[in-house]
Amino acid sequence: MNIAQINLTIAQMLDYTMPILFAALCGVLSENAGVVNIGLDGIMRFGAFFGLLGAFFSHSPWIGLLFGIAIGCLVGALHAFITIRWNGDQTVSGVAINVIAVGLMTYLLEFVFSTTGYSPQIQNYFGAQAYRVHLPFLAKIPLLGAFSNLSFMIWFGFICTVLMHVLLYHTVLGLRIRTCGENPKAATTLGINVFRIRWFAVVAGAALAGIGGATLSISSFSGFSDSMPNGVGFIGLAAMIFGKWTPFGALGAALLFGTGQIVQSIIAVTGIAPKLAPGLTLILPYVLTLAVLAGFVGKSIAPAADGLPYYKEQR
Repeated sequence: MNIAQINLTIAQMLDYTMPILFAALCGVLSENAGVVNIGLDGIMRFGAFFGLLGAFFSHSPWIGLLFGIAIGCLVGALHAFITIRWNGDQTVSGVAINVIAVGLMTYLLEFVFSTTGYSPQIQNYFGAQAYRVHLPFLAKIPLLGAFSNLSFMIWFGFICTVLMHVLLYHTVLGLRIRTCGENPKAATTLGINVFRIRWFAVVAGAALAGIGGATLSISSFSGFSDSMPNGVGFIGLAAMIFGKWTPFGALGAALLFGTGQIVQSIIAVTGIAPKLAPGLTLILPYVLTLAVLAGFVGKSIAPAADGLPYYKEQR
């Protein structure tokens, strides 16, 4: 492979990485506050459909992203209401969101577009030059040349990672979020409103998952398919665990899984493994996910109060 092909491969890997990263960041923020959210796949499915809906009728990717953020916040608020307001089981709530997303988005796809399986195609907005960040001074530098003409969404994902790191580890709000995830009773004695902090973390995190879903339909695939998001939310959950509930750790894990996706694509396109069944290479990213979880899930320590409902003591 020459330098141009390597740069193109890196850029494609980053395209695969971003939806995984947004899902992982959703989990990082929510679980650092003590609320498990395994409904990432469902929230991304909501975001993918409504993001496509907004972009399709407005002809603007920004409106599509706003739709993705809005529906992410709404679904996140539903999860927060069930698990924080009523102390419902967080795992069951997440599973319910995933199940509802499958049925409801399939129905809305047929209701709105009168099609089964796929929506009408739209322009690949963030693949167009007008929505790319041009850094020509990087173009002739080996490897870094891949970053000379990336989609806006890729840079936005990097920015979100940095901002979340700053939020969690360099601000008072971030300290409160992590305290609520480690010891909510101690947080209460310090005058922190645990319920309010957890609400913020769950809803804001769900907005990121909604962005990830919208990125899939608006940019990566230029349309919505009934199989979206193809397990990306669960891969994002694995990236969060592998990254030890930290933003930069999640980014590194998402890059690893994104590499798995691009390797699978290269194998499928080039025919490197012609004796394999055509669909067998498609499982590579998921096998990688299972391998990572099997090897690291026991070594990664979640926040102490993660997944535990909080009951405020009555005086």
